[in-house]
Parts: sequence; C-alpha cells; structure tokens
Amino acid sequence: MTDIGCLLASHGAPVTITTTPVNSPFVQSRVDRVTPGGAGITVTTIPFPTAEAGLPEGCERLDLVPSPAMVPSFFHANREFGDAVARHCRQQDAPRRPRCIVAGTCHTWALGLARELGVPCYIFHGFGAFALLCIEYLFAQRRHEVFASADELVDIPVLPSFECKVLGRQLPPCFLPATTIGSGLMQEFREFDKAVDGVVVNSFEELEHGSAALLAAAAGKKVLAVGPVSLCHEPVLDPRAASDEARRCMAWLDAKEAMSVVYDWLRENTDADGVAHSKCHVVRGWAPQVAILDHPAVAGFMTHCGWGSTLESVAAGVPMVTWPLFAEQFVNERLIVDVLGIGVSVGVTKPTENLLTAGKLGGVEAKAGIGAEQVEEALEKLMNQGEHMRRNAQGLKDKASAALKEGGSSYINLERLIHSTSHK
Repeated sequence: MTDIGCLLASHGAPVTITTTPVNSPFVQSRVDRVTPGGAGITVTTIPFPTAEAGLPEGCERLDLVPSPAMVPSFFHANREFGDAVARHCRQQDAPRRPRCIVAGTCHTWALGLARELGVPCYIFHGFGAFALLCIEYLFAQRRHEVFASADELVDIPVLPSFECKVLGRQLPPCFLPATTIGSGLMQEFREFDKAVDGVVVNSFEELEHGSAALLAAAAGKKVLAVGPVSLCHEPVLDPRAASDEARRCMAWLDAKEAMSVVYDWLRENTDADGVAHSKCHVVRGWAPQVAILDHPAVAGFMTHCGWGSTLESVAAGVPMVTWPLFAEQFVNERLIVDVLGIGVSVGVTKPTENLLTAGKLGGVEAKAGIGAEQVEEALEKLMNQGEHMRRNAQGLKDKASAALKEGGSSYINLERLIHSTSHK
C-alpha cells in the first residue's frame, strides 16, 4: 500500500497514508526513501485500540497476533480504528479531506467513510488479478460447495487455453469450511468487495493474460493494475535503513559468480543450522528481498508464491521454484508454472496451518511432506534445464518496466485512478 501511495505521488497526486504507531516508522522510512523529503505524501498516525480489544501492546497487524483465539479481537479493534480514522477525516478542512480512498480488504469501514464523504472507494487485496478472477468465478458458480472431499480437484476454467485445477484444501480461506475469522466476517469482506467502486491490484496488464479485464467484466467494476509497485524505487540496498545483517548478505552475494545462487525464502520451522556457510548464507529476520532478487548472482527464487514476492521476482526477471503455503498461493503457483512458464513446483499438496486456519483444516500438519529429493529435483530443473523459464522471466521483466513508464499500461491506470477522484 505504501508503494502505491508513492507511485500516486510520483504522478503529482497529494497522498495521505493512514497507519498505526507500530507501522508508522516503516511507512515513513519507505516514503522518505522513494520520495525525497516525503514530497506529496503525508503519513498520519492514529492509535490502534489494542488495550480496549484485549490485545497485547503493539499488536497492530494481523501477523503480530500471538494466537488464533485473538483473531476476532483484532478485527474488533480494526473496526474501532476505522471509527477513529473517520473522526480524524471529519475534523479536516474540506480541502484536506480525502477525494478517494484506497483501502485494504479487511478495512470494511472504509466504504461507509467514502460514502459519507461522497468520494470513490477502491479495494486493494494484495492478490493478483488472476487469483481474484478465480475467486470471483468460484463465488459465481458456487463450484466450491459441491466438491466431495478436500482431496478432490476443483476446476477453475477462467482463462481460455489454460487449465487451472487445485485441490479442495488448497482453495483460498474464504472457501474453506471454517477459519478463525468466522463466517460472519468473511461475508462482511465479500459484501465490501462487491460494493466498492473498483479494485486496485499490484500487477500489470501484460502479465496475467487478460485477467484484469476479465475480472472487471465479471465483477462489473474498474480493475486497475498499477504495478509492479516494487519498481517505485531502485532495487538497491538503502544504506540508511539497512541492518548489518542485510549488508553482510549483499557482500556475500557480491563474492559469488553470476547466476550461481538460489534465494530461498525460508519457511517457518525450517532448520538452516548446520548448513555449510561457504555454500549458504542465512539471513535471520528481515531480508532485503528486492535487492537480493536484482543481484546478478541470483539465478532463482524458492518462493511461497505470495503475490508480492511473485511480482518482485517477475520485476527482477528471476524464475521461481514454488512452495505454496496457504491463502491464494496455490492458485498463484498454477499461474507461475502453467500459464507464465517461469517456475517449477516442488510438489506441495497440503496447505500449512496458519493464524486464520489453525486447528480448522482437519489436522493438516505444518510440514508439507516434501523431502530433500523433491527439492533437489526442482532446483536441478531450474538451474540446469530452465533456460526457457529464464527467457520467459526476462521477457516479463522488460514488460514490467515498460508498464510503469509514461504511456505504459500501469502508468495509464495510475492516471485513471487519480482522475476518478473527481469523477466518481
């Protein structure tokens, strides 16, 4: 979301990013890096009511919630946060009030605020257009309601000439039998999705084989692909924000030959201890992923198929080894491997338990049942037989760069989003 704000500001739009105290330093540092002096962007910090909701201090993002039992409390606090944002907006002079609101999928309160202010409201999911198109199809056809078991393949025929099938257990959380969020809140998210004026996606039209246009037709609203948002700044390590660990990582890469390294986004519970450090460098904590992927030593990316990471890999022209965990990541894997031809799967079939599904997937364990042999086989295909994937990835990198330049598809969509502030 911060990068989208930076892109809008680069087009001359005044932008306000509303965030919480825990998130504010990260948001501000990113803004300062991309836009010198934060030109055109105001970062507004509003307290998040953790104590009132019975949450630990500092629990201001879903990934910081310490247990599944506290997930409902987090969303209760989120509603109260929305009320505080609305009060703040009402107190502003008319020229400083929002003329358009772009909100995350969980911020359902944003629609009421937008209607009160008489401005358009867009939703930003964090998913790609292809995954959102698959979700829209499943809702429309109610196909997810008729599969017999979690092991049954569900056909999602949304793109001509391409087959997309996933197991029932691999569907996004909104189609699983139960989550820690609860059916009521899931329905609230869906109603928000249907009621907004448009959808903003971190993608570019040339990437997902017309998925954005197909989604717009299916949902009956604007779908604006404005990415890859990671290209709003240079893919280099920011010395002002880099940790010693990040600097050591980049120095280690500098000593490696071109196209000789696979960057592995290590999953939780992965044991990296004991690996020979001459062959492997482990970064514990935050890794400078965009800078790593853009480094000439990196030949591949073992990824969980989260959409943000997928787009960063595409923008860097790096093919992938796919290891999806949960959410829409299994659908993204089908796009990466089968449609775009820029990845090879390790063969994961079971989703990993997470904060939203903990204890509700019928006993699916956190470990995906993938052995070293399967990983080695996938890596061998990527490194030694992956020339076609490398060519495809390089072609998409060129298209990604062109999309954000003047006259490119994402550039035009950013202008359309800005223009909509005065034409609802």
